[in-house]
Amino acid sequence: MLRMSVGVLLGVLSFLVYMFVFESAGLLPAFIAVATFLFVCQFLLSRGHADAHRRDWRVMVALAAPLLVVVLIMVVVERREVVLAQGSVILIACAGIYAGAAVASLAARRTVARRH
Repeated sequence: MLRMSVGVLLGVLSFLVYMFVFESAGLLPAFIAVATFLFVCQFLLSRGHADAHRRDWRVMVALAAPLLVVVLIMVVVERREVVLAQGSVILIACAGIYAGAAVASLAARRTVARRH
């Protein structure tokens, strides 16, 4: 439960990272910053779990939830061009979440293999 709460908090923070970088540097740097931020967050949340990419889906959803809510609000409020440009970037950046879990899983498996 604690990891899910931390995931939601970090998801809100990821939106703030997106907005700050988007306003100062543009869309591509914002995409890179958010994808990297989400990757690192999920890696740290899933560290030590050998099956993180399969079993930590609740934490992954908690981390992505604030961004998904933002995209849904954008769909309702914004023009189509804005949704396609910014919303798609946010959704694609969420792939960093799964990548973080997969790398954490791989690292945990290697650690277990070294011990044996």
